[in-house]
Amino acid sequence: MRSSDMDMIFQVSFSRLTGGLLEDRFSAGLWVFAAPVDRFNPRGYAPEIPPVDQIHLAGRVDGLSGLELHWPTDFNGSSWELSTRILDENVEKIRSALREEDLTPTCLNVNTFGFREWRMGAFTHPDERLRARAVECAKMAVEVARMIGCPTVGLWLGADGFDYPFQVDYHGQWSRLLSSIEQVASFAGEVKVSIEYKLKEPRTHMQVATVGKALYICHKLGLENLGVTLDFGHALMAYENPAESAALLAAEGKLFNVHMNDAYGYWDDDMVVGVLNPWETLEFLYYTAREGYDGYYSLDIYPYREDPVRAAQMSIDNLRSLMEKARRIDRAELERAQVKMDALKAFEAVRGVMYD
Repeated sequence: MRSSDMDMIFQVSFSRLTGGLLEDRFSAGLWVFAAPVDRFNPRGYAPEIPPVDQIHLAGRVDGLSGLELHWPTDFNGSSWELSTRILDENVEKIRSALREEDLTPTCLNVNTFGFREWRMGAFTHPDERLRARAVECAKMAVEVARMIGCPTVGLWLGADGFDYPFQVDYHGQWSRLLSSIEQVASFAGEVKVSIEYKLKEPRTHMQVATVGKALYICHKLGLENLGVTLDFGHALMAYENPAESAALLAAEGKLFNVHMNDAYGYWDDDMVVGVLNPWETLEFLYYTAREGYDGYYSLDIYPYREDPVRAAQMSIDNLRSLMEKARRIDRAELERAQVKMDALKAFEAVRGVMYD
């Protein structure tokens, strides 16, 4: 492709992100508004909020136009018996609340990590019956996604991995994982299936831990509707450069979804966007736009002690500011410096937008 063509794509991407359609590109996980708990205070730091009320809280955030949800917990609660049952009345409650707040469902994530029955694994569980139940749960998520007009189902496989040396047979573990994901993605058809990778937590070693492993799965299975969710903080945890991971996935057509947050890097802190790593966030936004990413920038933050509406609003405001700065980077000047791998020249091309 000619350089002039690339420049045009780049400018169109950024005009979409920083022009009149900016509000259409921000989503958030419903869990942002759920008064999240941690292992030290399982009752949480604020009163429990039902999912419908969480949706109404999300509707108060300026610029937020999409929501990610969890199946089955945001619809049927944490009942094991209801993990593979679709109750039309519950689906309609969520759908009506979304319509009332004018929020688009952007990704329906499968909760296979919040049930004790899957404590030893879901998609990789050695018990065929429990593994089939996890696959069925994900297939139900696909059905519900179709019902509410959601284009993507997310797989963050928190229960799948290991904690100790010699605990699992790696060949068997990977074989079961690939088979389970293939069943779901093949069933999904026009619905995208997006794998979210993470290095650790709740397992000490998550099965899908890095961008390379996630991309390996996509290539191994070769399904067009199978891609990857890139979580900014998860990339930092894996000692990845988030912008490089985004560029790698985009080059393969597998960057399906983006989760935005911030973190110190050694844990999944899920803090307000841009408060710790503004340079890395700026670079990430620059490259996702340059590579033509046209999906949502979805907030995946956990305001344990903060007001969730204010935390989400600050994240979006920070994203807007950084997107505007990314748009003003002189791409030609930056690329001249990059050809020579001149780090100081590269920063000269960028620092003016940060310190103006």
